[in-house]
Amino acid sequence: MALIADLDAAARKEITLAAKEGRFDDLQQLIPLAKEIAAIVFSQKIETRSGSPEPADSLKDKLRSSVGNRSPKALKSKKTDYPQFLREKQDFVKLGWSAKEKKPYEHRVPKVSLDVALSAVASCGKTGHRFTMNDILKAVIGSKGAEPIPSYQVYAVVSWLKWAGMVLQHGRQGYNVVRPQSFISSVEAAWQSLPQR
Repeated sequence: MALIADLDAAARKEITLAAKEGRFDDLQQLIPLAKEIAAIVFSQKIETRSGSPEPADSLKDKLRSSVGNRSPKALKSKKTDYPQFLREKQDFVKLGWSAKEKKPYEHRVPKVSLDVALSAVASCGKTGHRFTMNDILKAVIGSKGAEPIPSYQVYAVVSWLKWAGMVLQHGRQGYNVVRPQSFISSVEAAWQSLPQR
């Protein structure tokens, strides 16, 4: 159990470091591995509580079989493949998993709408204080000269910012920008590093 717990801690630490350093391509590879390790930790906690702890060798075999020599793609089930974020021409695209429909969905955000939503987040989070989704939506609506933007597009942008580690969610209490001083440059770097299709 200690081996897996150490791997879990190391994976979480590496993800945090990659997000802070803006290594977004690394995050795409690290997150699925960390999810797999966390699932093993969780299942082991349940087995230990039920009174049937497994020997260390069995845990090592489980870890090897789950992460072994397979690629990160091979570690994921359909549901855990998501969310994914990418660029298509000048559109931002979020690929998500619909729990209700049990299939993937796609949200497209034109670059103009993306920029408006990002400006709203930057404006709401510039002081480092917490803000809500309603604050962002109000800022988007109040943008001068901007066409109306559907709220799902704003939610897709915020989802990407959370995934990339640029915005931190505090449950239902709202969000804050992790590094307000470098937010714009971090967003630009993240945009440039998004995979294209």
